Amino acid sequence: MKKLFYLLLALPLVFAACEPDTPEQKVEKEAVLTLTSEATMNFGAEGGEGVITFTAELKEVTRYEPVPVPVVEAACEADWVTDLTVDENITFTVLANEAEARETKVFVSYDDKSFEVVVKQAAKEQNEEPEPEPDTINIDASYLDGEYYGDEYSPGVGNYFVYLSDLGFSEDGYAYPGGTYFRLDLYGPLFEGEGDVTLPLGTYNFDADDTMAVWTIGNYYSSLIMFDDAGNAVGGDSGIPYSEATLVVTESGATLNATIDGKKYVVTFEGTANIYDAREPEVEATEFTANYAYAYYYGDVYAEGTADNFFFFLSDLGLGSDGYEVANGKYYRFDIYTDIIDTTNGITLPDGTYEIDLEDSCAPGTFGFSYSAYYAIDESGYDYAEVIYMYDGYLVKEGNEVYAEVLLNNAVHTISFTGDITIYDSRDPEEDPDTPVDPEDPEDPEDPTPGEGVSTLTGDLELNIPNASYALEYYGDYYGGNTDNWVFYIYEDAETYNGAFIMLDFLSDYYADDIAATYTPTSASGPYNINTYFTGYIDGEDMWGCWYVDMVDGDMGKAIAPIADGDIKIELANVDGDDVYTITLDCVDDAGNKITGTIVANPIDYSAMALSATPKAKPAKRVANVEKVRLEAKVNTPAKSKTLSVR
Repeated sequence: MKKLFYLLLALPLVFAACEPDTPEQKVEKEAVLTLTSEATMNFGAEGGEGVITFTAELKEVTRYEPVPVPVVEAACEADWVTDLTVDENITFTVLANEAEARETKVFVSYDDKSFEVVVKQAAKEQNEEPEPEPDTINIDASYLDGEYYGDEYSPGVGNYFVYLSDLGFSEDGYAYPGGTYFRLDLYGPLFEGEGDVTLPLGTYNFDADDTMAVWTIGNYYSSLIMFDDAGNAVGGDSGIPYSEATLVVTESGATLNATIDGKKYVVTFEGTANIYDAREPEVEATEFTANYAYAYYYGDVYAEGTADNFFFFLSDLGLGSDGYEVANGKYYRFDIYTDIIDTTNGITLPDGTYEIDLEDSCAPGTFGFSYSAYYAIDESGYDYAEVIYMYDGYLVKEGNEVYAEVLLNNAVHTISFTGDITIYDSRDPEEDPDTPVDPEDPEDPEDPTPGEGVSTLTGDLELNIPNASYALEYYGDYYGGNTDNWVFYIYEDAETYNGAFIMLDFLSDYYADDIAATYTPTSASGPYNINTYFTGYIDGEDMWGCWYVDMVDGDMGKAIAPIADGDIKIELANVDGDDVYTITLDCVDDAGNKITGTIVANPIDYSAMALSATPKAKPAKRVANVEKVRLEAKVNTPAKSKTLSVR
C-alpha cells in the first residue's frame, strides 16, 4: 500500500519534465482528509461491526497541470477484519476471536492524505461456562378457573383473568391453605357466543410491557401465589412475578411453561376451563326529567380558600316532610365545586358547566367522583334499592335550567330540570365568618376536650341486652390506609328511645367482607390501624368516638361515659335474611369504671341516616339534611385484584 502511495506522488514529476519551460497556470483542488471517529476501536472476543467516519474534500489551489480526481481507499492486512467497504462511511466486520488478544490497523487514504485506525480485540475467556438451566418443576393442575371482563380493560380485545391451581376455590371465592395458584391475565379474541364463556384456543405469550395485545399474558396482574398450611401467602399477597411464560390452550386442556424466580414451571391441566362472565350487563340509555332540584351549600370547608362546595340533587320525588329521601324515589347526586361565591344577598349555584373529576381535586368547575352517584330508594323508604357511581359526564346550569349527561354502568343517562332550585345552608356555624363568637357564651364552640373525667358513672356497668336495634353508617376509607370507617348506633329500645344508647366509631379491614372482628382502642389523632376503635371524647358540644349514654324519652339521661380502653368484639350472623350483630364489651371508661356485657342487635326499622344522634365531624359530608356519606355501591361482579385471600 505504501509503495503505491509513493508511486502516485511521483507521477506528476515525470510528466512535468516533458512540458515546456513556461507552463500555463491553472486553478485546481487539493485533497483534505479528516478522521471524525475514534482513532482506536475496541471489540470483545465475540467480534462485531465497526464503523469509521471521516470527511474528504477538495480545496481550491493553483497548480500548473490538472491531476485525476482522487477517491478514498481503505485497506487492512488482518484476515479477521473482513467486508471492508468504503462509502459515506467505512464499514467492516470483526470476526469472533477464539484465541489471545489481537490488534491491527485500517489504513485510509485520499490522494496524498491518509490516516490509520487501530483495531483491538479482546481474547476469548477461557473459563467461561454456560449458564445452568433452571430447575424444572412439574405440576398437575386440577382446576382452571377465572373471570371474563370483555374489553373493559382492553378495548377490542377480550380479557380472561384465570387461575391454574391444585386446590381451586371455595364456594365464596376464597383460596385454600396449602394451595398453589398460577394467576394469568390473558388477552385473546372477544367472546362472541352465548351462554358459558370459553377460553379461546391458542398460544399466549408473556408481555412484560402490558400492551394488552391479543394472544398475550399481561405482566402486572400475573404471578404465582402460594399459601402455607396456615393460609399465609408465601412471598407476599401479590405473589411472585413471572420473568417468562407461555400458555397453550387446546381442546383437551392447557399447558403453562413459565420461569418464576429462577425456576422453570411446567403446569398441565386436562379438562375445560370454568370461566365466569364478569362483564357489566348492558344497560340502555336513560332519559330522566327531574321534578325537584336542591343543594346543600358547605362553603369552602372542603377546599379552603379555593372553591365552594354544593352537594346537588336532581330527583323525581324530592324530599319528604321529614327532610329525607322518599320511598321509590330516584336521585342523581353531584358533588359540585365552584369559585368562591359572595353570599351577602343569598346563596345561588353559579351558572356554568361542571365536568366530572375522577381525582377529586375539588377544583372549581368540577364535580367529584367519590360522592357523585345515582341511587334509588326501596319501597320501605329506609334502604337503597340501587347505587351506581358516575364514571364520566358533565352538568350545565343556566338560570333555572339544568342539563346533565353522565355515564353509569356503561350507559348514558340524560337528566334535565327546569324550575326553582332550593339551596340549604349547611355550613358549620363555627366555620361561618359572619357568625359572631361570644367568648363568654357557654354555647360557643370549644376546643376538643379529652374524655378524661367526663364519665358520670358511679360504678361498674354491665350491659346484657338480648334484643337491641342498630343503625350502621359507612364512611369508606375516610382516614386512609386501606381501612373502612363505620359508625354503629345501638338502641336498647328504638321505639321509645329509653334505656342504653351506644355509639361505636371504628376502623375495619378495607378488604374484609364484613365488620366482624375484635377492636382495640386508638385516639382521634391516630394511628388509624385496621380493627381499632376511637376512644370517646368531646369536641365543642358534640361527642365523638365510642360512648355509652342512658336515654330517657329520646333525651340524654344523667349517666354518660366515654369508652376509654379495652376490647370490643363484633360478631355477625344472618337470621331470616337480616344481619344480626352480637357486640361484646370488655371496656373501661375514663374514670376506670368497667363497661362489660353482651348486646344482640337487629336492624332498626327506620332509616339509618335519621338516627345519627351526633353528626360526624367535618369533613364528612351529608345526605339530605344529615351526613353526606359515600354510598356503598351494590356490585355483584368481582374486580381484578393483585391479591388473593384465604378464608
